[in-house]
Amino acid sequence: MRGPLCFNIMYIFRCGYRLSAVCPSSGRAVHTVKFQQRRTRPHQDQNFQRLCGSRQWSNNIEQQLKVVSDNRCFGGQQKVYEHYSAVLNFQMRFAVYVPENLERPAPVLYHLGGMLCSEQTFIQKSGFQRWAAHYGIIVVSPDVCPRVNLGVDNNTIEANGESYYVNAVKKPWSKNFQMYSYVNEELPSIIQENFNVNKDKQSIMGHSMGGHGALISALKNPGKFRSVSALAPVCNPSQSPGIQVILKCYFGDDLKTMEKWDSTCLVADYKGPELNILIHQV
Repeated sequence: MRGPLCFNIMYIFRCGYRLSAVCPSSGRAVHTVKFQQRRTRPHQDQNFQRLCGSRQWSNNIEQQLKVVSDNRCFGGQQKVYEHYSAVLNFQMRFAVYVPENLERPAPVLYHLGGMLCSEQTFIQKSGFQRWAAHYGIIVVSPDVCPRVNLGVDNNTIEANGESYYVNAVKKPWSKNFQMYSYVNEELPSIIQENFNVNKDKQSIMGHSMGGHGALISALKNPGKFRSVSALAPVCNPSQSPGIQVILKCYFGDDLKTMEKWDSTCLVADYKGPELNILIHQV
């Protein structure tokens, strides 16, 4: 599992695609989104620096974040932090991989996990730390949802982590399930304040449910991300009966509201700058 996933991610960084789609419910045609082929620098093992200096962390990090785990990995630091999220009204965890000896602010990549995943999935199964160390990328992977027990009938949402990275408007979910705002506003602010990142070089990726979350994040924030990569993303959830059950918990029966959180519909109305999007569907 580790090898193929790493290969696919690096293939995504290097290759280009074109995507055509349509929003089935409205029949709106989607403008073709161009995926640029991007060149990467040559392999430079001899000159690549790999140590993590203490200056990676700001002086106030201990006041905001609690270190849950801290391990050396490919020369860098693989850490997990816990903090209270004001957006989610709950304790959240996120993983951060920081390469060694970063002499300048590093690009940051946000990784969104899929259903049944957590921040541990990225750490244990992706194998991405090797590539992050080589290319000097800080990688952030949050848990997929707040682990709150609301005691309602739809407990499969809590058990499976079915956040879909949206902002719920229907009670009781609206109090805690604001994952879109967490991923796109609160978490980046924490990372920029506490880690040595270049906020002008942000990218986002995810798989399955997280792949769809990465797509809606990029489509709703034109120009924010340098690139977006979606591995086997959920497609057209507003028209999927299984996913509609979850979305109705968050939004009620309003299909138009669901479509505002559907990447297939969002890309049909996209009017922002050209996006570097990579979709790998198997």
